[in-house]
Amino acid sequence: MHPVRADRGPRRLLLGLTLAALLASAPGRADTTEEGLDQGRVYAIQDRAYRMNHEFGLTLGFLPLDAFYKMFSIGGHYVVHFDEMWAWEAVHLSFSKYLDVDTGLKGELADRWDASPTDPEENRIDFALDTNLMWKPLYGKATLLGDTIVYGETFLLFGVGTEKFETAWYPAINLGVGLRLFLGESISMRLEVREYIHFGDRTGGTLQFALSFCYNAFAEDLLKPAALPVQGVVP
Repeated sequence: MHPVRADRGPRRLLLGLTLAALLASAPGRADTTEEGLDQGRVYAIQDRAYRMNHEFGLTLGFLPLDAFYKMFSIGGHYVVHFDEMWAWEAVHLSFSKYLDVDTGLKGELADRWDASPTDPEENRIDFALDTNLMWKPLYGKATLLGDTIVYGETFLLFGVGTEKFETAWYPAINLGVGLRLFLGESISMRLEVREYIHFGDRTGGTLQFALSFCYNAFAEDLLKPAALPVQGVVP
């Protein structure tokens, strides 16, 4: 007998015991699955604490891109929220005609180089009026200082409108992104950035940073349970 072949018996026995153990454990695993004890991971998604209905807002904005005027704006908006994901900002108005700050660049050009810009006032925007579709993909909560829960959601804006400069009106496309923080059932705060791209005999963009304080009208209607159908018995 060769000594190498003598080891095959124990090895085959060990292999057979291993296979038998695996086959014996298979029915037990199947029973566990059928009994519902091993159905995979379970995720619990909490319902939203706040829902928007009819939103009215007051907006304070800042337009930073003009080199000659750092303009501030005041405006407002109305938004109707269809559900938790979609809304329509029916009206958004921004007014900035008399809320600007001269940067002093015109005076510096005149004093140091005896030069003056060509009609810088034509770049000053008076109004922006637009309507937008709002998409709200993310909603969540976070803790503030370890003891206060803050609820919030993000949103994207896309719409059309018009911009009024010192000289003319121009059609525009509006793109925006923002964050809403809920201060309660009826009050929330929006932080957002908008970019207006206007067209016509001149093409350009207007960047606006804005802070809005919003009132959620008829918020209590969303908290009322749905009415159950009344079932009657006919004798």
